[in-house]
Amino acid sequence: MLEKKQMKNVINDVLQKMGEKYSSPEALELIYNTGLVESKYVYLMQVGGNNVARGLFQCEPWVAVDVIKNYLSHRPALMKTVAKACNLDWRYFTDPQEDDWRFILTTNIAAQIVMARLHYRRVPKRLPKTLEEQATYWKDFYNTAKGAGTPTKFMEMVKKYG
Repeated sequence: MLEKKQMKNVINDVLQKMGEKYSSPEALELIYNTGLVESKYVYLMQVGGNNVARGLFQCEPWVAVDVIKNYLSHRPALMKTVAKACNLDWRYFTDPQEDDWRFILTTNIAAQIVMARLHYRRVPKRLPKTLEEQATYWKDFYNTAKGAGTPTKFMEMVKKYG
């Protein structure tokens, strides 16, 4: 497991590079706890099944492509900021491909953080403040109704490993 303070520092650095709208204490905690619950900061590929979800935040490549096509493409200034924060060539944003993003989401921690944050940014609700609120928010908007996770499991994982 990655050391907590170091991981939080990396998340904070990336969120700061994304800009003021994307970095806050609530965003930092939610992103950190999401990674903790999704991978325990151990796994870079989904365990079991077809290994579709990638990175510490277990993002699926099609989700990253969707974020780019349906969110970032309408915000060109943010897209440039995000590309720079991820240290990625512009082409991965102007012509996003799932195969490229499968590799990026497995190997680029900054891109993993960015996609987790943008995934939550698309939710038309305020970021949660308490652990209980985070657990419900994560289940509703990140893990989804089809996911195996539960708010109770989220809170147990954060209390155990966080």
